[in-house]
Amino acid sequence: MKLKITQILALLFFMTLNAQNKTLKNSLEIQTTLKFENPVERSRGIDLFVAQNKLGKGNYFESKKGNTDERGNFHQRNQQFYKGLKIEFGTLITHSNNEGKVFYINGELYNASNLNLQPTISKNQGLTNILQSKLGASFLWEDKTQADIMDYTKPQGELLILPDAMTGKVNLAYKYDVYTTNPIARDEIYVDAHSGEIIFSNPIIKHVDKINQNKTENSILNTSVPTKYSGNRDVETSYDSFLSKYILLDNTRGNGVVTYNNERKVVYQNKHFQDNDNNWTVAEYNNFFKDNAAFDAHWGAEKTYDFWMNTFGRNSYDDNGAQIKSYVHYRKVANQSLVNAFWNGVAMSYGDGNNSTGPLTSIDVCGHEIGHAVCTNTANLIYQNQSGAMNEGFSDIWGACIEHYGKSGSLSNTPNANVWLIAEDLGNSAFRSMSNPLAYGNPNTYLGTYWTTTGVEGTCTPSDANDQCGVHNNSGVLNHWFYILTQGKSGTNNGPDQDVYNVTGIGMVKSSQIAYFAERDYLTPNSTYFDARNATIEVAQNLYCTTSPEVAAVTNAWYAVNVGDQFVSYANDVALKTIQQIANVSCNVVINPVVRFENAGTNTISNVTINYDVDGGATSTSQWNGNLSPCQVVDLPIAVSALSRGTHVLNVTTTTTSDGNALNNTKAINIFANDAGTINQINTFESETDNLISIDEENTNLIWQRGNATASQLNNIVAQNSEVYGTNLSGLYPNSSRSFLVSQCYNLENVTNPTIEFDMAFDFETNWDLLYMQYSIDGANNWSILGSNSTANSTWYNNNRLPDGNDCFNCVGSQWTGEGSEANTRGGFNKDKRHYNYSLANFGLGGTTPQSNIIFRFVFQSDEAVAEDGAIVDNFVINGTQVLDNTTNSFEIFSIYPNPTNGFVTINLSSQDKVTVSVFDIRGRKVFDKNYDNNNSIFSQELNLQNLGKGVYLIKVDSEGKSAIKKIILK
Repeated sequence: MKLKITQILALLFFMTLNAQNKTLKNSLEIQTTLKFENPVERSRGIDLFVAQNKLGKGNYFESKKGNTDERGNFHQRNQQFYKGLKIEFGTLITHSNNEGKVFYINGELYNASNLNLQPTISKNQGLTNILQSKLGASFLWEDKTQADIMDYTKPQGELLILPDAMTGKVNLAYKYDVYTTNPIARDEIYVDAHSGEIIFSNPIIKHVDKINQNKTENSILNTSVPTKYSGNRDVETSYDSFLSKYILLDNTRGNGVVTYNNERKVVYQNKHFQDNDNNWTVAEYNNFFKDNAAFDAHWGAEKTYDFWMNTFGRNSYDDNGAQIKSYVHYRKVANQSLVNAFWNGVAMSYGDGNNSTGPLTSIDVCGHEIGHAVCTNTANLIYQNQSGAMNEGFSDIWGACIEHYGKSGSLSNTPNANVWLIAEDLGNSAFRSMSNPLAYGNPNTYLGTYWTTTGVEGTCTPSDANDQCGVHNNSGVLNHWFYILTQGKSGTNNGPDQDVYNVTGIGMVKSSQIAYFAERDYLTPNSTYFDARNATIEVAQNLYCTTSPEVAAVTNAWYAVNVGDQFVSYANDVALKTIQQIANVSCNVVINPVVRFENAGTNTISNVTINYDVDGGATSTSQWNGNLSPCQVVDLPIAVSALSRGTHVLNVTTTTTSDGNALNNTKAINIFANDAGTINQINTFESETDNLISIDEENTNLIWQRGNATASQLNNIVAQNSEVYGTNLSGLYPNSSRSFLVSQCYNLENVTNPTIEFDMAFDFETNWDLLYMQYSIDGANNWSILGSNSTANSTWYNNNRLPDGNDCFNCVGSQWTGEGSEANTRGGFNKDKRHYNYSLANFGLGGTTPQSNIIFRFVFQSDEAVAEDGAIVDNFVINGTQVLDNTTNSFEIFSIYPNPTNGFVTINLSSQDKVTVSVFDIRGRKVFDKNYDNNNSIFSQELNLQNLGKGVYLIKVDSEGKSAIKKIILK
C-alpha cells in the first residue's frame, strides 16, 4: 500500500514566486520572491529559490555586506555568478530571523545557461570601440594628477554576463568605467564581447537636476560660520601647520569631511579654503566669488554624516567611514559657471550657478547628492527607467530628511513646508516639490499627468536627451509617496482610474526608516515601483505587524500614487501566525505544539476558538478568552494525544466571533512520533505499522514514500514484489531537494557485534545527486555520517568525492551515487536490489561508545537539474546478539521482590560500594537509570516504577565491577 501525501502539507512551505527569465512586459515587478511559512537554513533557502527560478547548474552566489534591522532580522545581499563570471545586477537577498533561519528571499536572477562564455574580441578591442564612439572627448586617465585625486585608473575591462532587465536576454560583455572630463560624464559602459557593440550604459555621475547648463597639526576646532543659505552654523575645522591656516577639514566624523576650493577650474584641485584665525566672517567670505557657499557644503556634509550615523547607525555613505569630499566653485568655461551639482562616484562637485541660481550647495542638495552614493552602496539602482526614477527619488527623500534633521535637530518635529521643496534656497524657484510635484511639471501619480513613459510599462530607449527615460521627472511619484506617508493626505489621484484615497501619515521617523530599510535590504538594481511597494510593505510588516497603521499607511500611500491596491482591513479578525514546529525525532517525545495567533483586526477581540486534528481525524477544541488588542499575539499550547510511529499532519484553525477574514485562519505542520526498535526485528515496510518518519528539509513530507515501486528502473520487479520506502515511488525525484528517512531508536548497550542492514537499489545523476546515512546519539540534535567507502567494510558507499568547483557540489565525501545503469562495484548494476550492512560494534556492548539511544537516517539530496528514479530501501534491521540474562562475577545476594509487582520493588544486593540500577523494557530501551551511594555490606533500596506501563522489564545492577540482570513483571 502506498502512503498518500496529504495535499494540505503545501501550507507548510508557502511561497509566492514569479518565473525567470521573465520580461517586464509581462510583469511590472522585476524581482521574484519566496516566503517560508516555516523558516529554513540559509543554504537550503537559496537552493529552493534557485530551483524555482529554473536557473540550472553552474550558478552560485557570493555574500556581500549584510545588515541587521530593528527587530534583529539579518538581511544578506548575494551576488550571482555563473561558471565563474559575475552576472551584473544578479542579486539574491536572504532575510533571516534571530535564529539564523531564512523566512523570506527576494532578488533578480538571470539564466545564462545557453550563453557562449568564450569572448570573440579582446578587452582592448572593446575599449577601442568605446573611444571611437567618443571622438574629441577628453578622458580623466589622460591627466595622471587628476586621476590620482579621484583615485581613478584607466579601465581595463571586466568580462561578465550582462542581462537586459526589459527582455531577460543575457550577453557576454566587457564592462568599463569611463570618465570623460570634456564633456563631463562618468559611465559604466558595456561592450558585447562577441559583436563589439556598445549595448548598455549606466551613468555614475548623477545630477541634482537636468537644467540648462548654457594650533597644532590637524587639531579639530569647533567654530561658527555664516553659511549662504542657512545662517550661522557650527562646523568643525582644523589647523594646518604647513599652511599656518585654518581649513574646512573635520576629522571627527568617519575618515573625515573636507571641503575644497576648486576656484572655478575645469580640473579638480585639493586646495583648501583658508582662514587666519578661525573666525570666518561675513565680510571675508560673502564676497564676489560667493565663498560663503563653501560653508553650506561643509556644514551640509557634516549634517549628512550625522543624519546617517545618528538615525541609522550608518558610518558615512559606504557604512565604512569613507571620507566625504566636496569641491566648491567647480568648473567655469567661457565665462559660464556650471549650474549643477553632482556626485561623481568619489566626491561632490558644486557649480556656482548663474544669475537666477546661486551656488548649488544648499543642505538638501548636499543630502541629495550624497544620497546617490548611499544608493550605490545599497540597492545600486540602475540610472534609467523606473529604477533610475527611484534612484533620484530616494536622493530627494534623503535631501528632505537631512534638511529637516540639520535645521531642526530631529526628525520627530513636523517638517515645515520648505522641507518638501528641492533646492528652494538657491534662487527664485525650487527644482521640484515632493508635496506638489505637479506644480513643477513632474508627475505625482504613476502613469498620471506628466508621467514619462519608460521601458518598463511602455517603450523608451534611455539616453541623455530623454533624461534616461525620465529619471528626474518620474521621481515625483516616489517623492509624493514619501510625502503622503509622512504627512498624510486625502484626495483623488490623476491616474487612469482616478482613485480616491485617504492616508493618515506616520511621521518622518517611521517613514524614513521604512524607506531606508527597503533601499538597503530589499531593492535590487532594476527594481520597479511595484518592487518598491512590495519592499516597503514587507519592511513595515516586519517592523510593526501585518495589519498595523504603519502597514496601512504604506500601502495606501502607494495606492494614492496609483501603485497597487489599497489596504484592506477587518473589524474582527484573528490570524493564525505560526504553529511551533515539533522537529524532534527522538523516542517518546511529548508533543505539545504551541499555536500563535494575532489580532489582525481593528477591534479588540475577547475570544478565540482553536480547532485541530491529526491526519484529518477527530477534531479537538481549545478556547482562549481575554482581551487582545490589535497586533497583539498569544502563544497557546495544545495537547496532542498518543500517535503511532511516523510522520503526521497537525491541522489547526482559529476563529473569533464575527471573524471577517477566513483566509488567514488555517495552517498545518508535520509532527513526528518515534519509538524504540527491537534488535533483530526486520522492518519489511509491508504495512502502516512499519511506517518510519519521513520528512523533507523544508518540513514537508513529499519525497520519501512507502508502498509499491512503479518507476522506470526502480519498479516492483526490482523490489522483488515487496513494499519499500522510496524517493517518489512512481517516478522521478524532485530537483533541489533534501529529505530524510528516519529509523526507530535503538539501545545497543547490551548488544554484542551489532550491525545495520538493509536492501537498496538506486539511480542518481552521478556526482550531482546522492544518498548517504547519518546517526545521532544525542536525541537527534546532532548528526554524523555513518561510515565511509574507504573503510575495511567494502559493502558500504561507492563514492568518496568532495566538491571540487566543477561538480559534486552536494557530495559529503561518503555517499551512494550513480546512474542505475552504471556497473556497481560489487557486481551487477546500481539499479539492482542488493544487501548492505555496516558494523556498529563501537556502539554496542564492549565497544568504545556503547549507546542506549541511537537513531539512524537516510539523507537524500539532489541538485537543481536532471532528476532520476532515486532510491528504494527495504528490510531495514539492526542485528546483533542481545545479552540480557548474563551475570558477570555474580553477587552472593541479589533479590528483587515482590515480583510480579504493582510498581514498588525492593532490591537487596551484597555490595559495599556504589550501586547503579538500570531498568529496560522488553525492546531493550532504557527507561530508568540511577546511581545510589552505599556504605553497608548489604545494599537495600525500594524503587518506584509506577510511571512505567504494565509488562515485562529487566532490572540490571552494577557494583564492585560486577553486573547482574533479573526479569520483573509489572501488573
